[in-house]
Amino acid sequence: MYDKEFTEYSRQQWESFQKGDDRAFAWLYSKYIQHLYQYGRRFTSDTEMIKDCLQDVFVNVYKQRKKTRLTPSPSNIRIYLMSALRNSIFNSFNKRNLYDTYIANISYEFDLSIEDKLIETENEVLQKHTIAHLLNALSPRQREIIYYRFFEGLEYNEICELMNLEYQSAYNLLQRALAKLRDLYGSTFPLLFLFQYIILERN
Repeated sequence: MYDKEFTEYSRQQWESFQKGDDRAFAWLYSKYIQHLYQYGRRFTSDTEMIKDCLQDVFVNVYKQRKKTRLTPSPSNIRIYLMSALRNSIFNSFNKRNLYDTYIANISYEFDLSIEDKLIETENEVLQKHTIAHLLNALSPRQREIIYYRFFEGLEYNEICELMNLEYQSAYNLLQRALAKLRDLYGSTFPLLFLFQYIILERN
């Protein structure tokens, strides 16, 4: 969905929005809101918190339109909005004095919905459960970077922006995550089973 053409068109819509086009703002909201909601669920199961944070993100974007009008548009609107939502969720944790608790227990879990279980074959469900179990054995930060790199298809510079990491730190974190998966399952895991899981997730 988020190919180069879509990314460029989003940036054009952002520029139109900054110039006062409310229809462009509505387009951006409609195209990104569902993806951002699902992204927020990677951090917390509190759906009301996610909705509140999403509202804060888009309200702030709208209010800041005049202030950001003379600044360059973000090169990638999706990353910009994901980063804003991530920060909003963490700020919400802080305000509720739940930051340490949430950070220690951030799920970033990979699981199956009830709908998935109903429509998939028994073999597919078994494969996804096996791989999800292995992924959930990683640390929260390792699961997060696996999600960004393989499920979102982000480049290292985009991951660094989201996770506030230097390039080498992001690279090392991902390599440690893949090494742990190899230790848990074997050398074929990253190349075969991870990508098989991603294909099943997207179908």
